[in-house]
Amino acid sequence: MDVRYCNMETSLRVFCGNHIPEDAVKDINAKYWAITQSLELVNFPFAFPGTKVWKAIQGRKAAMKWLEHAANRSKAAMAKGAEPECMLDQWVHMIRDPAYKGREFSDLEMAMVLFSFLFASQDAMSSGLVFGFQHLVDHPEVLAKVRAEQERVRQGNYDKPLTYEMMEEMVYLHAVVKESLRVRPPVTLVRNHSHFPRSASD
Repeated sequence: MDVRYCNMETSLRVFCGNHIPEDAVKDINAKYWAITQSLELVNFPFAFPGTKVWKAIQGRKAAMKWLEHAANRSKAAMAKGAEPECMLDQWVHMIRDPAYKGREFSDLEMAMVLFSFLFASQDAMSSGLVFGFQHLVDHPEVLAKVRAEQERVRQGNYDKPLTYEMMEEMVYLHAVVKESLRVRPPVTLVRNHSHFPRSASD
């Protein structure tokens, strides 16, 4: 659950930046789990108060309220000439471009799109992160190589913001992530064999 909470907070910041306040992040985090629980195969199919489906609807309403709030704040910030700092800002910035020929989007429409992204980025991503960390724990020699690469790429400065160019240099980390997803794909029941090295010499 700690990984899921961390993943949710990261997703919200990537999508909405600082347009969504800290208490909103906590509110969505606390209520979003009800949406996941409502998707269980065996569930009471009606939204009566107290049922998992009813709780999921309340969780969706809470998330949508804050996402609409974020869309409104992003529009206001971009109108004042602020630089885009998140995906939502980039979207609003693109719409405000004089060369843009599409239609405007309401706060609600933007919130619905953001909610779809939020839904798609949670459970499978959280499972993939847990499996990835477990693989690093099980293979300390792989973890050592990941750390060495990070030290080289970041030059010891772990507070420096990540850039696309820095990510492109993390070749070994990319390989580890891909292998972890291959060995333990979070959205399929197919079992694969591990190709993680058996020893540091492999």
